[in-house]
Amino acid sequence: MIIKTFEINKKIFDKQNFFLIYGENNGLKKEIIEKLKKSFKGNIENYDEAQILNNNESFYEKLFNQSLFDKEKILVIDRCSEKIFEIIENILEKNLTDIKIILNASVLEKKSKLRNIFEKEKELIIIPTYKDTSITLLEIAKKFFNNYKISISHETINLLVNRCNGDRG
Repeated sequence: MIIKTFEINKKIFDKQNFFLIYGENNGLKKEIIEKLKKSFKGNIENYDEAQILNNNESFYEKLFNQSLFDKEKILVIDRCSEKIFEIIENILEKNLTDIKIILNASVLEKKSKLRNIFEKEKELIIIPTYKDTSITLLEIAKKFFNNYKISISHETINLLVNRCNGDRG
């Protein structure tokens, strides 16, 4: 199921366990991942796709072994690509309910298997992140400087916005 970035605050993700966040706006992806982490309870574990692909047996062991102390796990997998598709497919078949998996991917093509499976299934959430417009970046910069009570000229803010190249990070 496709969720727009502005809908994240309105939705409650209690029943969904798999999230794919993809796109070219790294700053927005970080914000979304932090919001998701805060809305879930459990132990947070960070992985890189290369770690999982190089040693997927130990990853499966950690994934399927349940702890007596932690009821839920939150796995954040960074730098995902098409290579992780088979592993995600295997995890989906197991139908795990106490594990939340957040996949952080760069730009995925329309024909991507990973993207297609997340778009078609209702229990899977996909969140695309696109480049921010200069107007959005201008508003973000103004809010930031106002919150920290920093006086800055409008020209300097415009210069910052132009250097951002559509990424709020």
